Amino acid sequence: MKTIELIQKNVLKAYREANPDGKKMLENLIGKEVFKQDITDRVKTYEDSLEETGRPNVLNFGDVPEDLVPFFHSVYRVIVEIEALNEGEKMDIYDSSKRRHYPYFACNGAPSGFAFIGSFCDNSSAYAGGGSRLSFKDEKTSNYFGKQFQKDMQDFLTK
Repeated sequence: MKTIELIQKNVLKAYREANPDGKKMLENLIGKEVFKQDITDRVKTYEDSLEETGRPNVLNFGDVPEDLVPFFHSVYRVIVEIEALNEGEKMDIYDSSKRRHYPYFACNGAPSGFAFIGSFCDNSSAYAGGGSRLSFKDEKTSNYFGKQFQKDMQDFLTK
C-alpha cells in the first residue's frame, strides 16, 4: 500500500473550509488531534499569517502616494495577522449579541513607550476605535496578538 504524504497547511485549510460532514471525514481519516492545534501554535509571525490565510506577501501600492505606502503596508500586515488568528471568522459589527475582543495599547509619548495593556470586550456596536477587522473572537487570542504582534500594531498606529 502506498503512503500519501499530506502537507499540513493544506489539510488544515481543507478542514477550515469543510462543512461538518467534511470535517468529520477528515477527522476519521487523519485523526482529530491533527485539527485540535491551537492557532497561536501555528501563527507566530507575519509569514505564518500569510501561510494561514493564503494572502499574498507583495502588494502593488503603485497608485498610492509614496509617503502613504508604509502606512498601507502596515495596515495590510495587521489585518492579515488578525484574519489568521481569527481563523477566517469574520466579526459581524451588526450582530449585537456577539461579543468582540480587541487589544488595547498605550503610549507614554516615546517610541519605546508603546505597550500592550490588555484586551477589552464590547458588544458589536461600531465604535470608531473598535472596527470589526481589528477585533478578535475571544480574549485569549486578543491578548496573544497584543503581545506577539505589538511592533506591527505600533507601526499600524504610527506610520
